[in-house]
Amino acid sequence: MSKMRQFAALVLLSTGLLAGTFAWANDSKELKSVKGQISSQQQDVAQQKKQLSQLQQQLASDEKAISNQARQLNQTQQQLTTNENALAQLDAEHATLNKQAEQQKQLLAEQVRASYQNGRHDYLKLLLNGQDSTEIDRLLHYYAHLNQVRAKALQELAQTAELLAENRRQAEQSRNQLNQLLAQQQNEQRKLKEQQSKRSNTAKQLNTTLDKSNQRLVSLQQSANNLEQKIKAAIEKAAREQAARERAEREAQAKAEREAKARAEREAREYQARVEREEREYQAQVKRDQAAGREPSRPSEVPPPPPTRKPIVAKTSGNFAGLTKGAQPWPLRGQLIHRFGGARTSQLAWKGVLIGAPIGREVTSIASGQVVYADWLSGFGMVMVIDHGKGYMSLYGHNQSLLRSSGDKVTMGQPIALSGESGGQEQSGLYFEIRYQGTAVNPLPWLKS
Repeated sequence: MSKMRQFAALVLLSTGLLAGTFAWANDSKELKSVKGQISSQQQDVAQQKKQLSQLQQQLASDEKAISNQARQLNQTQQQLTTNENALAQLDAEHATLNKQAEQQKQLLAEQVRASYQNGRHDYLKLLLNGQDSTEIDRLLHYYAHLNQVRAKALQELAQTAELLAENRRQAEQSRNQLNQLLAQQQNEQRKLKEQQSKRSNTAKQLNTTLDKSNQRLVSLQQSANNLEQKIKAAIEKAAREQAARERAEREAQAKAEREAKARAEREAREYQARVEREEREYQAQVKRDQAAGREPSRPSEVPPPPPTRKPIVAKTSGNFAGLTKGAQPWPLRGQLIHRFGGARTSQLAWKGVLIGAPIGREVTSIASGQVVYADWLSGFGMVMVIDHGKGYMSLYGHNQSLLRSSGDKVTMGQPIALSGESGGQEQSGLYFEIRYQGTAVNPLPWLKS
């Protein structure tokens, strides 16, 4: 009986073990399937990131090429304008010279006619006819004056002809340069259109990939972080340069003060020596007067002490903090599309303003300063950052082209860039920020209404 129970127990135990084995096998299959799906999804994400990175690099390359091409085109257009103005001035000078030459020719013709009419009574005839010597002298004087005037008119006409010839040569040279610049401009415009078409395709692929992979918010956050890092680096660089300038100013101030102190001490010693010399000379004169039985002469006037020199104070340049709010020029003429603080996404807000404008419109600096960053940046395209001192900076993004380079000094109202749609934007214009000690502030109160 006990053996039967043992056998039954063994049967039940083996049945349970078999059932557990089958259940474990099913779970293992599901786990492998889940792991396979996770691995496949990770591979897809990695592939998407790789594709996004490649598209970002391609977009950067395309937009940098557009920036260079647009910058060259802008320079060519400026040269064209200069040449056209010079040619117009040459044409105006040519017209003036032609009018002057016609007047000189008419004057010369009148002189020739007058000479011919009076020359019919030549000097020999007058002598043979026994004319009065006074009349002869008068006519001779008249002929001499007429010849002088005629010679002067001929000389002036020759000079005018030379000026006309030089004018024609310069005008011809200017026209040739103008034609070459026009051909160059057409070629640059063609290349620019090709680059813009290529960039447009890359931007579409990038935006499509961002939407499909739901990476747009991540991309915006990464771009914002990249911008913060660049701003931080620019601030640190500006702080180092400011510290170097202040150190140089302090050293110059200390040197000036040392020189002023040494000069004051030298002048004080010279003054003291002069006073002592005057005193010795006076005492010697008193002794001489006493020895001669004369009244001592009056003491010589003591020289005035050297003037006290004011310490030299180092000059400081103006800064953004000293500018008047509501009086600064807008960096671009256009339509205000997004305001500071407005919602950009459900999790991000605008830290500047977005101004809509056509591609290629001039962007100007709102204040004097120094360019501390000028390059392509993911999400913002061709970006320029200007340090205005005292912790203030201005930022200009989405430009088609940058007209200034890092390290350049700029003045208020000076063209620094051309508006565009770089950074993968679909709408052209300018992204503009003002920052104080690295923190974005509302730029609108600073700008003119």
